Amino acid sequence: MGNTGQKPSWDLRWPDPVAIKVAGERLLPEVEKSGRELNWRLPVVVQMEFPPDSTALPRGLLVSPWGVERIYWGRPGKGTPPVRSALPLEPDEAGRVARGQGVLLTTETGERPVVIAWEPETGHHFVESLLSSVVCVLSVEEAIQRALGEAGPPAPARSISSHLERPVGRRALFQLFRRKSS
Repeated sequence: MGNTGQKPSWDLRWPDPVAIKVAGERLLPEVEKSGRELNWRLPVVVQMEFPPDSTALPRGLLVSPWGVERIYWGRPGKGTPPVRSALPLEPDEAGRVARGQGVLLTTETGERPVVIAWEPETGHHFVESLLSSVVCVLSVEEAIQRALGEAGPPAPARSISSHLERPVGRRALFQLFRRKSS
């Protein structure tokens, strides 16, 4: 691994919702191959959030066919972002902080569990998963409402046949029937 013995460096950039959208669209084929259920009614959309406190970290909501995530950006030129980790952060091959590591990010409302992300278009940013499945969501607006806890009626129950289009383990199948019968 590169940069052995040195602290990994941060590649922090100013918030760029277009770069996040481009990175999300580029990652879509990889997510599709992962076997996750996707909602093709939802495009990749970024909606910036404007917290009332000007010292708060910049952030936005990423709505995509795989879920809703809150993206936080660090502040370039301000040193290490406000993160806390149980273990020292690992470097990638280029000596940057490696993506995929879970940390606690200190925000104006407290600490949030996030995953460190890095993409060529965006540099380092932090991802907080708000809604991990949007399969039953009909629109971007509904996805955001559900992710923020402002949703109206619950999602409709899915039929058992919709689960049979993919391989299901015996344990998962029994749990599916238990949920339907209760």
